Amino acid sequence: MYKKIFIPLDNSKYSNYCEELAVSIAKKSNSELVGGHVYAASLHHKRFKEMEVGLPEKYKEESELKKQREYHNSLIGRGLRMISDSYLDSLEKKSKEQNIPFARNIQEGKNYIQLVKDINKNDYDLVIIGVRGLGEVQENAIGSVCERVVRRINTDVLIVKNERPLEGRVIVTVDGSEQSFRAVEMASDLAVKYNLELEAVSVYDPHYHHIAFNGIAKILSGEMGEVFKSDEQEKLHEDVIDKGLEKIYQGHLESALKKVMESGIKLKTTLLEGKPYDQILKYIEKVEPTLLVLGRTGIHAIDGLDLGSATENILRNAKCNVLITKSRQKVETNPFYEDEEIVKKEIMREQAEEEAASAVAVSWTDDANSLISKVPAFVRPMVVDEVENYARTKGRSEITKEIVEEVKTKWAGSMNYS
Repeated sequence: MYKKIFIPLDNSKYSNYCEELAVSIAKKSNSELVGGHVYAASLHHKRFKEMEVGLPEKYKEESELKKQREYHNSLIGRGLRMISDSYLDSLEKKSKEQNIPFARNIQEGKNYIQLVKDINKNDYDLVIIGVRGLGEVQENAIGSVCERVVRRINTDVLIVKNERPLEGRVIVTVDGSEQSFRAVEMASDLAVKYNLELEAVSVYDPHYHHIAFNGIAKILSGEMGEVFKSDEQEKLHEDVIDKGLEKIYQGHLESALKKVMESGIKLKTTLLEGKPYDQILKYIEKVEPTLLVLGRTGIHAIDGLDLGSATENILRNAKCNVLITKSRQKVETNPFYEDEEIVKKEIMREQAEEEAASAVAVSWTDDANSLISKVPAFVRPMVVDEVENYARTKGRSEITKEIVEEVKTKWAGSMNYS
């Protein structure tokens, strides 16, 4: 699991919560702990120089200023270093008591910048960081250092919000992405080590499609508008989109279940409907898990995205501790779909179907092209595919105006050529 864990500490209550979790996880995983702190001596040097203009006249001579600067810099540098060391004493003591290897990592500079540089440079498997620090404001959901670090690192990160130990229930979110399946892997590992109840939650959102569908119906006019507003179209949308999405996300849960069963533990699965982050927040408020595990980004992520929108909203608003996972490798298919022969056969079947469908080459007459050009641009590619597939099923290699009219009749007016 995790072999090297980094814990930034600042003597805040959240820092103390981090210590307890870090020692617990390290003990279960045979990990090494690295305690860290960043102090900003250079900031104090700068402030001292800014205040020099207000010093009494006897201190403003250059020789005296130089002496005072050196004295101040030495005093502040040594003092902040000693304070930083003291922040790590508690974790070192707890580590020694549990025979856990421990190392110190104290740096000077801007806190989040140095932390990010160090984390991205080193081979830490996990970072455990408090959601807020010594300068916390209760109204803030997350401290600036925590948020900046979480966004800029490529390591699993446990954001600690309370002092609850790892016990009871852990929830993992699943959306079909490679990262969410890795979250399942990490959550199941924790469940085994701590004898936790494990639950996978997946959320599908048909409501967005309904909103978009109704919006299109409002702006379209004429025959096309009537088609979008028709009962038949609404029923088709409900059958295809709603039930299709539900089936897809149920499949994601089944994939997670298959993998978890290999660990010899039980997995409860829950499928919810609605806006993913909203439904997840409501659900965890209801069941109060000890930990929520989720991927850094979701199924629709693009390269370079630091946090998915659902993950960001959950991180800010979840009351429980949150573990955000990040895979270090690209996986193009479901990592738990392990039967390679089935995969190969499925790919071969799809290729055969595509080859059969394109075996009959088709061409378009001028009249047919003229007619199809009147179809609204945003649906034209779909209509062209439908017409060509229809022609192939009829064994026709040339698409004429009559064939287009036949498809128009079949679609019951869903294409507007006027």
